[in-house]
Amino acid sequence: MSDRSAAKSATPSPVPANPLFGGLHVYGVDPSMEPSAITNFHGHVGAAVVDGTGTWKVDGKAPETLLFDTDMRFMQGTFRATDGRDHKGTFAFV
Repeated sequence: MSDRSAAKSATPSPVPANPLFGGLHVYGVDPSMEPSAITNFHGHVGAAVVDGTGTWKVDGKAPETLLFDTDMRFMQGTFRATDGRDHKGTFAFV
């Protein structure tokens, strides 16, 4: 098996579950918290909380303003996978 195919099959280990986020493996976007969602991760993380409003329109009804709150992140670097080996990867979520 080549290193390239091994990297494609690597499964990252998540950070411990966060009870404040309903047990998700994500922590808040704050300098005092873990920005990555991957354990044993060494690399770059970008994170942003984007809040705003949008308009919902349904034919025959008045437009309604809706709120949205998103947590967007990317991670790029090296991580120790569940196979015990180091792998490189890029991850993102919204």
